[in-house]
Amino acid sequence: MKKIAITAGAVCIILTAFITRTSGIHGTVSPADGAKKVWALRGRDTVTAMPFAGTFTLNVKPGNWQLQVEAIKPYKDVVIKNIIVEEGRYTDAGEVKLSKD
Repeated sequence: MKKIAITAGAVCIILTAFITRTSGIHGTVSPADGAKKVWALRGRDTVTAMPFAGTFTLNVKPGNWQLQVEAIKPYKDVVIKNIIVEEGRYTDAGEVKLSKD
């Protein structure tokens, strides 16, 4: 009986080591067709996403990120600093409003 309990405990520990909790950044771009790409930057880490119908989701590691929205002319690019992402959670960047040149 002790061997079964020890084996079961070891299996649980091994399985939880392989489970990853996803974290990231999500939000919207307004106008919906005004951006071609959204970037999350942190040190040497870079993650990109193509907005779909004005919404975006970036799966990133926990930490302090910078968000950059690459706009389509006549709109201007937007940079948002200090987006804090926690383990296992998505941070809502809210609505990123693009302005014209």
